[in-house]
Amino acid sequence: METKKTRLSVWEAACIITGYGIGGGVLAMPYLTAQNGIIAAFLLLVAAFAVSLLLHLMIADTVMKCGSGTQIVSVFSRFLFRGRWKNLLTVIFFVLMAVVLCSNLAAYIAGASELLIEMLPIGELAAKLIFYVLAASVVLFGLKAVAVSEKIMVAVIFGIIAILAVSSFGAELQPLPTAAGSGKAMLAYFGMAMLAFSAFFSIPQAVEGLEGDEKKIKKAVFLGLGNNFVMIVVISLCALLASKEVAEVAMTGWAAGIGTWAIYAGGIFTLLAMITTYWSISLALSGIVKEQTGMGEKLCWLLATAPSLLLALFNLGGFLDFLELAGGAIAIIVAVMVVPTYRNAQKELPGSMLGRLSGNAGQLFVVIGYLLMAVGNLVSL
Repeated sequence: METKKTRLSVWEAACIITGYGIGGGVLAMPYLTAQNGIIAAFLLLVAAFAVSLLLHLMIADTVMKCGSGTQIVSVFSRFLFRGRWKNLLTVIFFVLMAVVLCSNLAAYIAGASELLIEMLPIGELAAKLIFYVLAASVVLFGLKAVAVSEKIMVAVIFGIIAILAVSSFGAELQPLPTAAGSGKAMLAYFGMAMLAFSAFFSIPQAVEGLEGDEKKIKKAVFLGLGNNFVMIVVISLCALLASKEVAEVAMTGWAAGIGTWAIYAGGIFTLLAMITTYWSISLALSGIVKEQTGMGEKLCWLLATAPSLLLALFNLGGFLDFLELAGGAIAIIVAVMVVPTYRNAQKELPGSMLGRLSGNAGQLFVVIGYLLMAVGNLVSL
């Protein structure tokens, strides 16, 4: 019975990965594309996708070596933390991850509440509570419920993007920027692109749902990140074509260029993007809490979601502040810890789904990429 409840299709697993990265990073890409020109931006996007794909496959491979259902904290505890400090380091990393992921979740409650206030005649408190209930309640029902919900929402999001994209060509088209940006602008673009692809805490859920099937896992990771790649390209090109002035949040200028109706469609898109991200992140955090504490699923769900609501209710930072904190912290953690963990796992349990890419060159490629992401997320244009 348990297997049936948690078994996922490749597309459901891919949508969990897509949902994790579809939030704020994707929506910021058109503005950053305008600062770099479409050619340089596309090349940077391809590089970010390649680094991210390799990193996520490394995580999947390492999770499989630990056993399906193992969360990232336990992966580090087994393959990276050593000696007398192992247990203490595990606790410290667990707390750090909880703080980072909670701040990320709070970002989406704060951002979504701003949208709901604009769309509905409600106050700030009601908006935050409504989004929390809608987002957190799905996670309470577990992996399969989140996967099916993500699959539906990703389909709806692609539908909205398609409608807006087609409508863009009815607007007064603007010339696409081609001049390459400064090194600072390129770093900022690369950093945000890497953030848009960052979904590594959802990988254990994909591995569990696909029951450790190597071929299916590779397909799911590629499709999950590939969905976000396609969204970034389409949103960036159409927003640049239809926007007289490219806004920092893509939908503002894009919708204004198409017509008033598109503002509401853009608001719905943004809201759905935030809720899918909330689902994926809180599901991952709930799994981490359960594994590290041994508590019941409902209590772990509450501990994974309630703190983000409290952070948002007390207005401890704005939407972009939360994203910057989470993006920079996660980048540093990944760059410093994942590759050494993967190396140790390879030594202890040889063999990899990555083939030749599992060697030193591939590992160095990932480290450099995520260090550049960390720098890029600290750059202010």
